[in-house]
Amino acid sequence: MTKMIQNREKLRWVFQRLSGLQLLLCFGVHIWVFYFKLERPVELESLQKIFSHAGWVIFYALFISLIVYHAFSGLWTVLTDNNPSKSYKRNWKIILWTSAVVLIIVTTWNLILIGRA
Repeated sequence: MTKMIQNREKLRWVFQRLSGLQLLLCFGVHIWVFYFKLERPVELESLQKIFSHAGWVIFYALFISLIVYHAFSGLWTVLTDNNPSKSYKRNWKIILWTSAVVLIIVTTWNLILIGRA
């Protein structure tokens, strides 16, 4: 049982690092688009033009999902650092998962609405 927990922690550590690298790449694309491809000042019409394409909505939905995963994974590590009780972990897992799903859905829905306006 202890070996399985250690493997899960190692896997979580690897995913945390991989999500950090993916965030770096996505952030680079975001900077390239918003600072070098859009005209200044950035207006709602230019954002609507970008988000009217499904590819950009998918890209930013994945970007937001990576941000939420990376942040909440780090938060989980901090919250469970001192090996708390199972009920404490269960309660935080429910709170974090619910918050993550709500954040991702609301953000993606808003990106879709911006593209349709």
